[in-house]
Amino acid sequence: MEYLQRFEGIDFGHKTRGERFIRMLRQLAGDPQGSINKACGTPSQSKAAYRMVANEKLTDEAIISAHRDVTLEHIRSSGEPVVLVPQDTTEFNYTHLEHTSGLGCIGSNENLRGILMHSALAVTPQGQVLGLLHQALWVRPEEERGKKRTRKQRSIEDKESYRWLEAMEQAESEDHGQARLIHVCDREGDIYELFDKATREGHLFLVRRTHNRSTDEGDRIQKYLDNQRSAGTYEVEIPRDSHTARERRTATIEVRFGQVCILRPQNLSSLDSLSVSLAITVISAREVNAPEGVEAVNWQLITNLAAEDFETARQYITWYSRRWLIEMFHYTLKSGCAVEKLQSDTAERLRKLIEIYSIIALRIMTITYLARTQPDTSCETFLSPIEWKVLYCAAKRSRNPPPKPPTTYEACIMIAQLGGFAGWRSSGFPGVKVMWWGLTKLMNILDALPFVENFVG
Repeated sequence: MEYLQRFEGIDFGHKTRGERFIRMLRQLAGDPQGSINKACGTPSQSKAAYRMVANEKLTDEAIISAHRDVTLEHIRSSGEPVVLVPQDTTEFNYTHLEHTSGLGCIGSNENLRGILMHSALAVTPQGQVLGLLHQALWVRPEEERGKKRTRKQRSIEDKESYRWLEAMEQAESEDHGQARLIHVCDREGDIYELFDKATREGHLFLVRRTHNRSTDEGDRIQKYLDNQRSAGTYEVEIPRDSHTARERRTATIEVRFGQVCILRPQNLSSLDSLSVSLAITVISAREVNAPEGVEAVNWQLITNLAAEDFETARQYITWYSRRWLIEMFHYTLKSGCAVEKLQSDTAERLRKLIEIYSIIALRIMTITYLARTQPDTSCETFLSPIEWKVLYCAAKRSRNPPPKPPTTYEACIMIAQLGGFAGWRSSGFPGVKVMWWGLTKLMNILDALPFVENFVG
């Protein structure tokens, strides 16, 4: 089922309100980078969209709950035994909105104003995006500035880092069927309280290490890993990155792993509610013989998953690599949906718009990664018959669509070609940028059809 269709059965408390929400969602999805006025098409439709966002009965929780319910149903119907839950925090800069009330401080510059967001996605181990499991948006009060220096003296509940524990708790509290959730975090998630909570409540985590914690053997994690024998090596393709001028290369990764008990940090020693020690698995994935002048791959992971052999440890490393999808989600929101260009007179309405555009961003990502994870399935899983027929004719410059729908891979390539993708064999898979350009062009063609059919022979 197409991603936006999944929201049609959601109850927003009133039938008319639900219908208006779906209509607005489709309008904004048709031109995610355009302004609300441009996407809605007419002044009356734009006014209706703004009224919808201003409606007090359309709350943050209503939008996020609807998105979460859709994702949980997707997880249950997927039959996936393991679902990865990458989570992360980002900020939206609205300093230019001088007259918008309710914004808070962001970043290190005292003049910056905006909104913060912490989200958790649901992703298959193969890299297919299933949806959103948690989202929280908030503003940081001015009095919170400078508290970072006292973070070791404050309880976890009094820190912004508590968002990592909240996201895990929220995701685990819902019915996700038979799937095991594995919470995947970058170095900001290296939090002893998170490890303790997960262990006590039977949750699973996979986190990149930043703290060189003490072990019950009198060592630190780094020394413990250095003393482990190499479990083996494997090769991985490092993609080209134009932002960092990184060239594509093949890297040889050496894997080391072991089980050890980490000790409760000294600054938390007075908290009897926390375990004195925790049994964990530590994994090192380090590039050997990296080219001169190139930053070598060097990941160290902490998990409460058991690793008995090289292949299992390597699998966990691959699972951790899916964490970048949460960063791609933030990129799609900011670039593909241009949410930092939104305008509103209150931070509350900006939050609602970000939540609505999160649905659109995840639709773009879902379609993009279907080509990689389910290339041979029918494209009718995300395109209606009229949509794929118009897509085929537009991309192929043909008047006659084929009798059978293209595969998911073929349809994604055609969408990307509408967005400027070359489509050569060496081009690889299209990314989210050309996909949102192509989807926008396709939606524009579909919108024009009712008005031009009488003029086309």
